[in-house]
Amino acid sequence: MSSHDTYRDHDRNADSFHHGRQSSSSRFSRFSRPLIDSVRNGWSSQSPAYYPLTSANDDKHPRWVQMALSVVAAPRFRRYVIVYLTLFLLGWAGWALVISPQLDERAAMIRALDPHTRKGGRFGANSLPSFEDLTLIKNLDPKFLPGGPVNVENIGEESRRRLVIVGDVHGCKDELSELLEKVSFSNKDGDHLVFTGDLINKGPDSAGVVDLARELSASCVRGNHEDRVLLLRKEMIETKTFLEDQDVGKDLYTKKELEERALARLLSEEQAQWLGECPVILNVGQISSMGQVVVAHAGLVPGVELEKQDPSLVMTMRTIDVDTHVPSESHEGLKWAKLFNKHQSILEKSLRSSKEDPRSDLMTVVYGHDAKTSLKIRTYTKGIDSGCVKGGKLTALVIDDDGKQSIVQVRCRDYS
Repeated sequence: MSSHDTYRDHDRNADSFHHGRQSSSSRFSRFSRPLIDSVRNGWSSQSPAYYPLTSANDDKHPRWVQMALSVVAAPRFRRYVIVYLTLFLLGWAGWALVISPQLDERAAMIRALDPHTRKGGRFGANSLPSFEDLTLIKNLDPKFLPGGPVNVENIGEESRRRLVIVGDVHGCKDELSELLEKVSFSNKDGDHLVFTGDLINKGPDSAGVVDLARELSASCVRGNHEDRVLLLRKEMIETKTFLEDQDVGKDLYTKKELEERALARLLSEEQAQWLGECPVILNVGQISSMGQVVVAHAGLVPGVELEKQDPSLVMTMRTIDVDTHVPSESHEGLKWAKLFNKHQSILEKSLRSSKEDPRSDLMTVVYGHDAKTSLKIRTYTKGIDSGCVKGGKLTALVIDDDGKQSIVQVRCRDYS
């Protein structure tokens, strides 16, 4: 091959090389993007749909709009929105359902207990109805109070006396015996037993409970079940149906009424007399750190003297009207114990400046009756009906010499 041909082939190859480079460069520029566009990190790894700034319509919006849309579309922003919205809703629910009702209730109680807001009549100012065969108030013998002298010969020597106050038994004798054994009750050592009422009815052995209470020289208050059965017993005697084996027209009675009539017949004269002597209110007396201790079956109206309390309501109340102070058997409304505690706490604050021991002028109420609320121990009210007869517990409030209080319970079978 001549040198001329060799040079011509070299030029042809050179032209082909340059032409290939130009074609490749053209294809690169047409179908590829700059290398920086291929860089990805944790923020930009999502679909381009999340980033309006990279859309083809970016030029149609101002830059601040593009930035706002970019922030709103970011997944982290949405997570923050969900978290803060959830916290807001929880806070609103807590305020609306818990805090605000409690503040409203507190304001209503303070307003109800303020003597300057009273208008017209007020419960306790009315004359009480008269009831036959019923004792409103009885004072507990001081010899049963914890911490008193053992006897006259050993005056000054402190006893180991305890008050054992038991909630609604409702005829559950086995559970009562178990509870007394658990607290190591011994009236020979100075212990004294007190019942908050409703010793009888519903349970399997009402007569046995009364016999055990009498055997232990216990004190008691009259509950609504004692009241109903004793009144029924008196009515049956007066209408000469007491000795009948079966009630005339018994189909007219409910099962509950038939059971109560059977219990009224079952009680002996001695048992009925002992129950009838139970007062509506037992004034226990002064106990260290508790002030004046009172036992009532259902409750007391705050600010009303014991002598002016309505006996029927003391045996049945659960709630109280804040405007009139009239009690009610209903479960709906303000619990009387809440209003009573508020009344006593306000009174304690007013006595602190003038009394060295303001608690001595205050009152603590121990009560039963409200099994639905069950055990409810507050500063000035002690609710100890824990629903034994329905399979709950039987509760005892034990008060030691120095006023120290403890709760002892046993489980019960369901007799309902």
